[in-house]
Amino acid sequence: MRYFVGPEGRDAFLKEGDGVPVIVDVLRATSTIVTALYRGAEKVIPVKDYDEALAIGRRLGALTVGERNGIRVEGFAHGNSPTELSRVPLEGKTIVMVTTNGTRVMAGGGIIASTLNAGVVAKELAFVPHAYLLASGPPRKSDEDRCAAGMIEYIAGKIRAGSAVDEAVASAVSDAEGKQLLDGIRHSGSGEKLTRYGYRADVDLVCTAVNEYPVLPVYRNGEIRLARDRE
Repeated sequence: MRYFVGPEGRDAFLKEGDGVPVIVDVLRATSTIVTALYRGAEKVIPVKDYDEALAIGRRLGALTVGERNGIRVEGFAHGNSPTELSRVPLEGKTIVMVTTNGTRVMAGGGIIASTLNAGVVAKELAFVPHAYLLASGPPRKSDEDRCAAGMIEYIAGKIRAGSAVDEAVASAVSDAEGKQLLDGIRHSGSGEKLTRYGYRADVDLVCTAVNEYPVLPVYRNGEIRLARDRE
């Protein structure tokens, strides 16, 4: 698997040719998306602009989710928090979402990945010839995404070696290398910043609930749905 960071990384990936793009913004955009779809949301529409998100939300009667530098944007129904959305009725809902970095990296589509669905993503990628992990960036501030991508790759390696998904996940979270990757998320700059802002529960969730939301969201044609919804 290759690893790219930020919008510039997205551009570099596009020059590489064929391959499966996997978008990782573990703190918190992709974790929030995985949570929403696991809990029954119909789709997530990621947009780049706050005013656009509010306009689409009004037009569709959708829930709006938005943050700026970790803080919920005024006028939006919810912040970019997986634990917050876990307490909201979401069955059949459309969500319009803006984030500081994640939306820009999603441009062009791909699999949406987090530690929360790491096993499912790892299974999808285990035998793919070319996979590209795209972190939200910026390059010097994406240690948590590198660690989340590393966890996915680590689990994929165990699956290639013959482990079932559940077995691979259990092994990964209990051995030294897997624990180091999860600690890297917790103690990253973003993890510590979110903890200071009062979002420790989100950091705890992504570090302790590996593959507890076993869904495979895919971004295509401007919206994110579960892969089975596209069959």
